[in-house]
Amino acid sequence: MPKIKSTPTPNETSKTKKRQSLTAAQKKEVCLKKLASPFLKNKDLAKEYDVSEGMISDTLRAKERWLAVDLNSHQAGLKREKKVPFPLIEEALTIWVENALQTGLILTDDILSTKALEFAFLLKEDKFKGSNGWVDGFKKRHNLKQYNIHGEAASAPLENLSIMREDLCQTLKDYNPEDIFNCDETGLFWKMKPSRTISNGSVSGTKQSKDCVTILLTCNAIGNEKLPPLFIHKYENPRALKNINKKTLPVDYYWNKKSWMQVSIWNEYIKKLNNRMRRQNRNILLLVDNAPTHALYETTYLTNITIKYLPPNTTSHLQPCDQGIINSFKSQYRKLYLRNRVKAFDKFREFGIEPVEIDINKCIKYVARAWDNVTSATIEHCWTKADILPNNNDEDYEDNIELEIQRLKELEEVQVLIDKFGFEDPLTADEFVQYDKSEIAREMISDEEIIKAVHPEEKEVETVETPLPQITHDDVIESYDKVILYLEQQESDYDKRKEELKFIKSLKKEALKRRFISARQVSLDSFVLLQ
Repeated sequence: MPKIKSTPTPNETSKTKKRQSLTAAQKKEVCLKKLASPFLKNKDLAKEYDVSEGMISDTLRAKERWLAVDLNSHQAGLKREKKVPFPLIEEALTIWVENALQTGLILTDDILSTKALEFAFLLKEDKFKGSNGWVDGFKKRHNLKQYNIHGEAASAPLENLSIMREDLCQTLKDYNPEDIFNCDETGLFWKMKPSRTISNGSVSGTKQSKDCVTILLTCNAIGNEKLPPLFIHKYENPRALKNINKKTLPVDYYWNKKSWMQVSIWNEYIKKLNNRMRRQNRNILLLVDNAPTHALYETTYLTNITIKYLPPNTTSHLQPCDQGIINSFKSQYRKLYLRNRVKAFDKFREFGIEPVEIDINKCIKYVARAWDNVTSATIEHCWTKADILPNNNDEDYEDNIELEIQRLKELEEVQVLIDKFGFEDPLTADEFVQYDKSEIAREMISDEEIIKAVHPEEKEVETVETPLPQITHDDVIESYDKVILYLEQQESDYDKRKEELKFIKSLKKEALKRRFISARQVSLDSFVLLQ
């Protein structure tokens, strides 16, 4: 006899249809309750939140992921993970927005939509419409509600800084100083010379180098932990790194066509840092500025890092890296580079070895050494100057004086090296150290450059223009000797050969004269221009 299906009762129907979801914030709440009351039953939690026991079990199995959710983030209110639609457009617009904010442009929803449509056209994304919903989602994902979107003043009200500092102190008081970190990136013209003349154009066939890399520096509040620099170059496999395992480099190496920070690079870096802290069984707080490129993907879950975004337009006041840490790093790098050039000149003058510009491998080594040379005392003083740590004492004034003394000492060391070059119109040490910041800040990026940076198929292969070989005085003299020997070995036309020998010997004499003058009178300035 066939079984007859029973009709479910109303109560059974409600149980079987229970398919409600929890937001990320609610899942964090569930995990916290379970931690506070380990004997709390899953079925009681399911009843409280009106969800199935299976959902509670799944949530608790992934408790590390949900406990890491920032309750103030857009992600906290989501019930389901969503892939970012049109990720290349998102990445391109993020870079454009950050550049626009740096140059003081006022942004509106219409401007964001228009720029997104322009990038869609360049990326051949025909299905993209630039709708109001997409723009709203973009602003939420990148926390743009805090920005100068509708024309608010770009500078932070100074009268609010004390309130902001107090808020940061309250946030930081639950962490040990060694577990409080700050990171910030900076551009670096890595083989630029301290000459104002060269930087304004061409001198003796030599142009000032504007090859730039982006460096992100991360350190803790007591200065005893400096993480390897994040290093962004424009080539994936430059010649100078051929056959070198990038994992062995003293930096975290990334690349894109314009050497810029991108959301994708930031997320990969922050996940690596999270894994590092998880292996060390540490929970840290990381202070970062609220640049659009510092947004986290909705799929990036941090278990051992809490990110605290600084208020808009306050980094010059509240961010420790901006109080002198980056400046010290730049001074250390400039000293290493200038010493390299002086050493190369000495070899040229003593042995006739032609100068060779540093390559990206040497740059990476100098970046790592420069970061190593930034002292823990300098880092501590910069955190003190930012005045965001709990329990700052009365020695703040003395710390600021020591920081200024150290800054002036570093600039003096750079200036001594600059003076050795004998440039007609050199940059001062302070201008040389700060040059990257002022140049990059006033440069507006073209849409085409942004597309090159974000497009996965736009990988740039390093091309090196092969210059004409540099002929030295010794090369010429050796060649003249060979010609003279050749003519002397000929047996016919003695009278003709006599005139030819006389002419070649006169050329050799002139070459010997030039070599003598060069060895006696060559200046470091002319040495640099030979490069």
